[in-house]
Amino acid sequence: MSLFSEVSWNQLKEVLGLKESPLGIYYTNEKPEGITPKEGIQGCMIGLLQNARKKGKTVYFDKAHFGCPGGAYYMGFFESPRPDIEYFLSCGIPGEMEGERYIKTPERAREYFAKMIPRRAPATYCVFKPLEQFQNGLEPEVVAFFAPPDILSGLFTLTNYALERTDAVYAPFGSGCGTILTYPLKEAVKEQSHAILGMFDVSARPIVEKEVLTLAMPYSVFLKLLENVSGSFLQTESWKKVLQRIQKQ
Repeated sequence: MSLFSEVSWNQLKEVLGLKESPLGIYYTNEKPEGITPKEGIQGCMIGLLQNARKKGKTVYFDKAHFGCPGGAYYMGFFESPRPDIEYFLSCGIPGEMEGERYIKTPERAREYFAKMIPRRAPATYCVFKPLEQFQNGLEPEVVAFFAPPDILSGLFTLTNYALERTDAVYAPFGSGCGTILTYPLKEAVKEQSHAILGMFDVSARPIVEKEVLTLAMPYSVFLKLLENVSGSFLQTESWKKVLQRIQKQ
């Protein structure tokens, strides 16, 4: 791994008890070698990411190969996830569409989308792959951890410690793909970036393990984590008790 200190990364993995690599996410105009969904609607993109998480594969998407329209929207390929999305997320349309009832009214859903507006995709492909596979100066824009509560507690606390704030992590409403990419990209351009706790999306929950949530962050925040392991709570007896439980699982 050449883009940051391998020693620091190995130290973080060991002290957190990480069992899988976080995913690095970036955009490129060069077609990757890897796995992409078939053209058109093929189901939630979160399921396809299992190939990157569990098998170490590169997974990529583009405007024609996107998994689901929502995923295409949150990756910045579509201008809208679907027609009448405000009714789909709320109360539905009698006789036409069953609503998910994640947001109480269409009006509140419109307010959400007016604020959300994902960044337009800056290149042809959106690529997800294990962080260890980034080489030759290539850097991710976002780093996304898929982890159980004990590991998340370490990541959560380290993020606050590294950014020297007590509100450095927040959990906004959003789709699974929105919380691992769209929100972190928005945070990357802020003066004070946050990490995003996510995967609370009820529709995406059946596609990930029952004990897994996500913590996604701009790459700049991830680098701060690497810089702040030494001297942090991760070297205390309190954390060692949690780590022992992680290691036994």
